[in-house]
Amino acid sequence: MQLALGTVQFGLNYGISNEQGQVCPEEISNILTLAIENNINVLDTAASYGESETVLGENKLTRHFNFISKIPALNNTDINIAHYVETSLMRLQVTQLEAVLFHHVDDVISSPFSSERFDALARQKSLGNVNKIGVSVYTPEQLEYCVDHYPIDIVQLPLSCLDQRFIQTDWLKKLANAGIEVHCRSLFLQGLLLMPLSQLNQYFLPFYQPLKTFTDTANKFDISPLALALAIGCQHQTINKMVLG
Repeated sequence: MQLALGTVQFGLNYGISNEQGQVCPEEISNILTLAIENNINVLDTAASYGESETVLGENKLTRHFNFISKIPALNNTDINIAHYVETSLMRLQVTQLEAVLFHHVDDVISSPFSSERFDALARQKSLGNVNKIGVSVYTPEQLEYCVDHYPIDIVQLPLSCLDQRFIQTDWLKKLANAGIEVHCRSLFLQGLLLMPLSQLNQYFLPFYQPLKTFTDTANKFDISPLALALAIGCQHQTINKMVLG
């Protein structure tokens, strides 16, 4: 298991615990330098992450990284997948993307053009513009549909100490057996797991007890909430990357 660097805050003011807004160019360079020094070589971005792709393409440090990007939400009839791949290549100033995922999995599940869209992305792979193709999912049911219907190389899914659905349904093992690369996101729940309980917004009060249990567990074992949040990913050798912002 290795880390991948999520870059949504490079292009947007994003995150529950984010109090500083979009990351400035100087700080982006500092983050990328630290990532290089620690052998992190994958940047996870998306067309819908505001200026993220453009900012990354303009930073010379990104030549040390491979890029994963995502097709934005599509309208009812849009099947021009080549346009989105070519736009990401242009913004990132690269000739190939390590992977491209459908950001909104319903675009290849519930649309009458689902198959045409995935075939169009597969065409980009055959052309050499993309090395791996796949989907970003939220539920085991979505993942099951995609694995059954498409030859995916890579999947990104949510996983945290408070969200273990893909472990409980045995999907991590199934994906490993199928040779599908697994990237996990939301390990910190946008920073929620790392926030002091006293700083919780009222919106999250219904989840106070599981959050308190998480904090109490970290205190019990005398480790930081950060270490505990990462531990779940480290326990599963079938996870290829943990995507952290």
